[in-house]
This record gives sequence, C-alpha cells and structure tokens, in this order.
Amino acid sequence: MLLDVAALGEDCADVSQRLLEHKVAATPMRGWGGDVADRHVRLVFSNEPVERLASLGGRVRAALGIDESDGGS
Repeated sequence: MLLDVAALGEDCADVSQRLLEHKVAATPMRGWGGDVADRHVRLVFSNEPVERLASLGGRVRAALGIDESDGGS
C-alpha cells in the first residue's frame, strides 16, 4: 500500500522514520519512480498477524500526530 504523505504536507523520508519509531516499517519511495513516487511511503502487510494489523491505524495516526478524537480514521 502506498500512502501519499505529501498530501499531508509531509516528506516521505521523515514520515518513514517517524513510522519506524512507532513500530511501523515503511519505505520512503524517493527515487523509485519519478516525481510521483517521492510523495509516498510504502507499507507491506505480508505475513502480519491480525492482532498487529488491528493496531496499525493507531500507530500510524500517532506517528503522524493525528489525534484520534478529531475523527481521524
């Protein structure tokens, strides 16, 4: 899955590092396909237990500084 972090006003390398700090591995796509790729981080979910995936949204929101009470899903 690709997440367009530029749409959030974020840099892909910065977001990738912050996600890793919240135990979410995401590859910055800079250099992987021109200008469009630079906007994204890549998340791969293969072989992840359901329990870990269930907490993914909260960890991503925390890394991006999105308050869950603001209605972010």
